[in-house]
Amino acid sequence: MLIEQRLEKIKAIIEEERSATMAYLAEKLKVSKDTIRRDLIKLEHQNILRRTHGGAVSIDREATIFNYQQRSKKHNQIKEQIAYKTAEWIKNNCSIIFDSSTTVEAVIRKLHNKTIYAITNSLTHAILLAQFEKTEVTVLPGALHKEQLFLYGSETVKKIEHYHTDYTILGVFAISADGLFIHTEAEGLVKRQMIEQGDTVIAVADHTKLNTTGLFKVCDLNAIDVLITDHVPQQEFLTCLQNNNVNIITLD
Repeated sequence: MLIEQRLEKIKAIIEEERSATMAYLAEKLKVSKDTIRRDLIKLEHQNILRRTHGGAVSIDREATIFNYQQRSKKHNQIKEQIAYKTAEWIKNNCSIIFDSSTTVEAVIRKLHNKTIYAITNSLTHAILLAQFEKTEVTVLPGALHKEQLFLYGSETVKKIEHYHTDYTILGVFAISADGLFIHTEAEGLVKRQMIEQGDTVIAVADHTKLNTTGLFKVCDLNAIDVLITDHVPQQEFLTCLQNNNVNIITLD
């Protein structure tokens, strides 16, 4: 098979399946992984795909960045259902670190009857939590993101280190076999420390976040304990989650 034909076949596979591993492509095209690796480099230079550890994803499968208002309006019904499912996991009389995502905001609204000690870097979440009679709230320090109203930076990360909580609940910007990703390092470092401090780490994400990637890696899959989403992931990714001891909870 000529290289041009092989590249066209790889492009077609990525376009149809949105992502693929090098092992899968090598088997499909009957060539070595080294050959596939060189082909993926060529296609990445053509802006056809983005290489990941062990494979590639199509460009349009990279997670899209929205501002807070846009994100809060997307997939509202799904967020509500995920929020109900997440709230079922939370025991009464517990401590929780909440990140600044809009799906986490939906979860918070379902916890108003529980006694919790809440820690968050989101001013929006803090105002909501302050309305709950049984909730004590700590707002983390740091630099303020003026559009999305969350706090970040070295001061934020350092303060999180002082806490040891029952749960960390975080929204997922992008998740794949390579781990959890986000579009900025500053927010990613905050999320990474939040994960370190929670006994049980619960990640919440609708299906559009699955098998996507981002600029900054937050953690490996084995750093989270539970993934709550609306649809069962594709088999390859599902197996990867299971191999990393992630408990997958779906609405299906």
